[in-house]
Amino acid sequence: MNLMWIAFVTGLTTGGVSCLAVQGGLLASSIGEKSKMVSVGLFLFFKLLAYTILGFLLGGLGSTFLLTPKIMGTIQILAGLFMVWSALRLLNIHPIFRYGVISPPRWAYRWLKGSTPAMLGFLTVLIPCGVTQATMAIAVSSANPWLGAGIMAAFVLGTSPIFFILGASISQLLKRPVFSYVAAGVVMMFAILSINGGMGLRGSFYTLQNIWTAALADPADLAAGGVVASVEDGAQNVRIDVKNNGYQASVSTLKAGIPVRLSLVTNNTKGCARAFTIPELNISKTLAATGTQTVEFTPTKPGRLAYACGMGMYTGQFTVVN
Repeated sequence: MNLMWIAFVTGLTTGGVSCLAVQGGLLASSIGEKSKMVSVGLFLFFKLLAYTILGFLLGGLGSTFLLTPKIMGTIQILAGLFMVWSALRLLNIHPIFRYGVISPPRWAYRWLKGSTPAMLGFLTVLIPCGVTQATMAIAVSSANPWLGAGIMAAFVLGTSPIFFILGASISQLLKRPVFSYVAAGVVMMFAILSINGGMGLRGSFYTLQNIWTAALADPADLAAGGVVASVEDGAQNVRIDVKNNGYQASVSTLKAGIPVRLSLVTNNTKGCARAFTIPELNISKTLAATGTQTVEFTPTKPGRLAYACGMGMYTGQFTVVN
């Protein structure tokens, strides 16, 4: 459900302006003078139908592969890089950025322009914008056909308001350079967030959250090494309180070679923090909103052992010592 909500918000913000920049010309060519809102409505309904079907197929494709947290992080990083490419294309920085974006040949555009709004809406699946393609990657990573369908449907629903609001004047809007600048800026912002989340899912230290925390930390606290886990009944007992805004661990330092009994405690917790992962160990757990779930593992080598939510938004780490 959290993935669907994120997809909806992405469509409402980034996706709306990005899709309008790519698909607006086709919509403008199909709008009749006496039934503008009806034309927009038909366009969006059949666009929703097409992308829901596509999401189902993409989720089914993902379910046939083993998607570890690191693989999902890589997909998220690639999606972010693709959004950066799309933003630079919107700004016409260099002709090279016209390549690498799914786009049908010109004869296909001419054929589509002669179609009805309903057919145009359904066939926009052939010309997804950069943010749409990034959302398609997330649908694949969901590894569930129904969730994939929900993600794509939520995204398209999120893009719909801007199409309705601007549908009547879309042909004039697309002629204004400022629209491309606004679209590119919003897409670039979400690209950075996507890449940052992917870095977190891969267990990297170099995330915006970690850099910010390190910049504000007291050097004396960093030198102290934090709280070391105590050993009871042959295991290191650790507790992490899973909250709506992140994780709070009872210890920060573990000993290598000794089993860890990690208790993940939720209390009316919502959002992606409930999707707990330890990328290095390929551990992924979906937690109940309220309750305690135990995860057992054994750190085998000294160094940094990172954990994160399923989107890489919330992160934390243990320091493993000999």
